[in-house]
Amino acid sequence: MITRTTSMRTRLASEAGFTMMIALGVMFVTSLLLVAAFTAANGDIHLSHTDTTQKQAYYAALAGVQEYERQLQSNPNYWQTCETPKATVIEETSEKYEIKLLPASSAPEGTTACSTSAPFSSMIESKGALANTFRIKSTGYAGSSQRSIIATFGVSGFLNFIYFTNFETLDPAIYNAPTGCEGAYYSEWSAKGLKCQNIIFTSGDSVNGPMHTNDAANVEGSATFGREGHNPPDLVEINGGTYPSSSCGGSAKYFTATGCYTKGQTLLPPEGDTSLAAYVEPGGEFKGVTHLVLNGTNSTIAATYFKEGVEKKETIPWPANGLIYVQSSGACTYNFETANVDTANEATEEKNCGTVYVSGTYSKSLTVAGENEVIINGNLYPTSVEGKLGTEPAGTATLGLIASEFVRVYHPCSGGKDGTGTLLNPWIYAGILATKHSFIVDNWGCGSELGKLNVYGAIAQDYRGAVGTTGGTGYLKDYKYDGRLATDEPPYFLAPLKAGWKVVRETAPNPG
Repeated sequence: MITRTTSMRTRLASEAGFTMMIALGVMFVTSLLLVAAFTAANGDIHLSHTDTTQKQAYYAALAGVQEYERQLQSNPNYWQTCETPKATVIEETSEKYEIKLLPASSAPEGTTACSTSAPFSSMIESKGALANTFRIKSTGYAGSSQRSIIATFGVSGFLNFIYFTNFETLDPAIYNAPTGCEGAYYSEWSAKGLKCQNIIFTSGDSVNGPMHTNDAANVEGSATFGREGHNPPDLVEINGGTYPSSSCGGSAKYFTATGCYTKGQTLLPPEGDTSLAAYVEPGGEFKGVTHLVLNGTNSTIAATYFKEGVEKKETIPWPANGLIYVQSSGACTYNFETANVDTANEATEEKNCGTVYVSGTYSKSLTVAGENEVIINGNLYPTSVEGKLGTEPAGTATLGLIASEFVRVYHPCSGGKDGTGTLLNPWIYAGILATKHSFIVDNWGCGSELGKLNVYGAIAQDYRGAVGTTGGTGYLKDYKYDGRLATDEPPYFLAPLKAGWKVVRETAPNPG
């Protein structure tokens, strides 16, 4: 018989249920580990999802910047409209972007948005390192995430300079140049002892704005370069240096940040302007020599041209897209090759040439281009300076003059006497581009002193063109930069240059 005490000892000594306690403990710890693992994994999933949507939002914002840049490439003056691409949903991923134009930090106090009545003062930075740029803010959205990019746009091209040349020598096509002068910089032809005809910057010459030449410049006397007191200081880039002195210690003045010239990147002009033929619209296209007198008061143009060999005269409306292009109608027998010659026979010889004569006033933007030449035979200026030539133009109307050959200032001269139509102290408000040759004055070494050649705009040319001589013929240079051209080029002016608005800086604030 087992006693009660023995039974209790037996039960106390039994291990029944101990394993269950261990199992429960292991399950409890495992559960804690599973909860921790799930929590960690869920957090990682959330972080991964947030990171993904943040990236999607950033790329949506980037797409907005690219779309705005595309609009500018299609119409370089798009920014002036104060319009933005509509808030767009990217179909493949359902993200979207919105674009906002940011007023310039230099805008008048109280300016909060782009103004179509004053686009320059409201949008374009007027001073500092980012002068002549503007900003947009593109915000991208994806899920609950959003990212923003602030893009700064600037224009690259020849209109950034009042004066641009590839070569500082006289075009070998218009004088009996030694073999080796064509396509040669000063360092090349001088080393060979060639007597290529250089052109001098001398006392009385003023280049009032930023300047660039890929060549060396012959600087003598007290010529001035850059605008005194301008903020920021103008760039004067003379890549090959100056001669006869290579220093800036002479009488010439350089109103630059360093008080001297600097060197910049090499810029090459396009080969021609024939690509403009793809953009001209009906009413803006002419064939054969054409004479245009612009009337900015009523935005019409008096045109004299040939059609099927018969001379026509009519008043035409301003072209809707702001472009006039003159092509040749057959074999062009006139070549501008030599200075100091009688131009009496030019009228008959150029009949089939893609040459356009132009003068007058304008109140809307316009580009006049000639497959061969553009000849300026009268003052050219915007109506905003009517009666006050020499003052800064107002508004947004700009003029472009483009020729594949020469852009010329008309000056008939024979026997040392100036002919009818000679211009005294002419004013030309325009962006000028001679892609293969020069901006030049007809018969610059013939006749009398004609005062100053006043250009308020920008000049770009392959070879430097002569406008007068130190012997008292032709003109002294007075070139002023129209700063509007850095941001408001004439219609299609940049089309043959393959240049235009570019993003010069991007910032993406931290989304956190």
